[in-house]
Amino acid sequence: MNEIVSIDDWKTVNRMYNYLLLITKESCEDCKEVEEYLEINNNKIKEYNIKKINLDNTESKQLIDSLKWIKIEVDFVPFWSLIIDSKRIKSVRGNIERVKEIL
Repeated sequence: MNEIVSIDDWKTVNRMYNYLLLITKESCEDCKEVEEYLEINNNKIKEYNIKKINLDNTESKQLIDSLKWIKIEVDFVPFWSLIIDSKRIKSVRGNIERVKEIL
């Protein structure tokens, strides 16, 4: 799965028309289950590619700080956002079943 770690990565990913953004942490057991599911399913849910930001990755600090909404909205992981045309359309917290509800 492609992990977004820099502002340049973020800009590149946002050139894609649509995708699901997964916000995760190393210490999150639910996140591990989600990532195992994604590995088995070619990092896709339905037709959506998955991109990830890991809150524990120190290389991502500048990116995370620049995306103010993360600190405001992400209080529980896994956290998902449906991105269409570079805009966050819907967000949900939880497992694979929860994210399928917004698709």
